[in-house]
Amino acid sequence: MMLGWALCAAMLPSMAAAAPALPLLGTWTLDLSTMPVPPEFRPASLTMTVADAGQGEWRVSYAIIAKDGTARRMRSSEKLDGTAGPIEGDQIEADSVALSRPARNILVMGLSKAGRPGSVRVYTVSSDARTMTESAANVGDDGKPFIRSFRWKRAVSRR
Repeated sequence: MMLGWALCAAMLPSMAAAAPALPLLGTWTLDLSTMPVPPEFRPASLTMTVADAGQGEWRVSYAIIAKDGTARRMRSSEKLDGTAGPIEGDQIEADSVALSRPARNILVMGLSKAGRPGSVRVYTVSSDARTMTESAANVGDDGKPFIRSFRWKRAVSRR
């Protein structure tokens, strides 16, 4: 029985290394097949990068690359306390964002434009830190709420 406990104890460091302490950090690519539009209207790629900006702030940036090669880019650096701050770059969808992290693998993002409420996004990283689910809640033109889900994959760095 003692050997079993010793083996488990020896495995703990390698198991801990498999799941990062901050699983949201990194670059993510959207599985475009999860978009609710026909393939011909989807971008060529969509990436999201979440980085620690220091002093209690996270930097979140998006790059949407169209099939013709043009790019829409947006970024912000915010504290994780739910306080709103500006979005730099493309502001077609939103010009202000607030971030909160209620758990180490969950990021909540509230968006607005011109002082009007926009969508609320909840990003949840899987236990193996390889995939992330985005749940996006909004209100349609008909006044009814809706939620859409998207799947992201951790980008693999090439060295």
